Amino acid sequence: MDIYVFDTAFDMVGIVDSYTSLIWTTRYYVPGDFELYLPATDAMISLLQEDYYLCRADDIDGDTYRNVMVIETVNPKTDVEDGNSLTVTGRCLKSILSRRIIWNQTSINGKLELGIRKILTENVIAPSVSERAISNFTLGESKGFTDRIEIQATGDEIAAFLQEVCTPCEMGWDVWVRGHAFVFELYKGTDRSYGQTTNPYVVFSPEYDNLIRSDYAYSKTKYKNTALVAGEGEGIDRRREVVGAYSGLQRYEVYVDARDISSNDGEIADEQYKAMLSEKGAEKLSELGATERFEGEIEVSSNYILGKDYFLGDVVAVINEYGIEASPRIVEIIDADDDTGRSIIPTFSTWEV
Repeated sequence: MDIYVFDTAFDMVGIVDSYTSLIWTTRYYVPGDFELYLPATDAMISLLQEDYYLCRADDIDGDTYRNVMVIETVNPKTDVEDGNSLTVTGRCLKSILSRRIIWNQTSINGKLELGIRKILTENVIAPSVSERAISNFTLGESKGFTDRIEIQATGDEIAAFLQEVCTPCEMGWDVWVRGHAFVFELYKGTDRSYGQTTNPYVVFSPEYDNLIRSDYAYSKTKYKNTALVAGEGEGIDRRREVVGAYSGLQRYEVYVDARDISSNDGEIADEQYKAMLSEKGAEKLSELGATERFEGEIEVSSNYILGKDYFLGDVVAVINEYGIEASPRIVEIIDADDDTGRSIIPTFSTWEV
């Protein structure tokens, strides 16, 4: 598959049409990454430069570029016996939001989508410090998601913040390119499992000859379901909220230090402050749920085609050879291409709190 190379202004400067191996990983909640391995030549070393962008031919549709990667490391190696090689690695375009932090204390009290758009506007698109602006960064169409949140943030890396607030809502995010503009988008994958009747089912199972291998694991090692959240104040006077209503042996407790959440000397109303503490506890519990994870390698030429029948973020049905069945979300897709052929390895995950 051809790989198009773009300079820092996102003008195309060349094509990589031959390589030893390529691993292209996309992720739903966090930035993806890539590794390109090829023979080292003067032309390739000159073409593949730090901060340049890569996009596969299959991810280009007119002036729209999806799954764009940013070159972060270029590593040429010399070897008299095996020949010189070049390894190029980096992360996807979503990673540019790890270059910005939430500069000022910011509260989101309402719809999560509107709060995220506010944070991106104030810290990336039109910040008060003009040097912080990314001139070609834009907001995509609002999706009208109704998920609500009560949270206060200061100093968070924006990419990490998005992971923190979007994961509990099972909401994905992306940054893609239209023309020369970087477009931010929130989205939710489509449910294609047996748990719905609206969309055609997508089922991965040995019975359908489309699941080459699978690895199933269920774990409660880090499981917690009740949080004691401590906010501002000192000692026994600290303001506290409890999230979760379990009892007996079914109660798994965790302490959450939320001293960074402030009422600003009463500026934030008491009920709103309590809601912020509760949200902080809920976020922590979302990180400490029991985990059910399916990892599998699917048959590339199967009855379902990636990018047509299913996409990153979709909920699908997976049934292994032991009859263990789940309706997990596709949170990662590893697309590997080398001299042995192409393989697609999705990670299906279900988090249960």
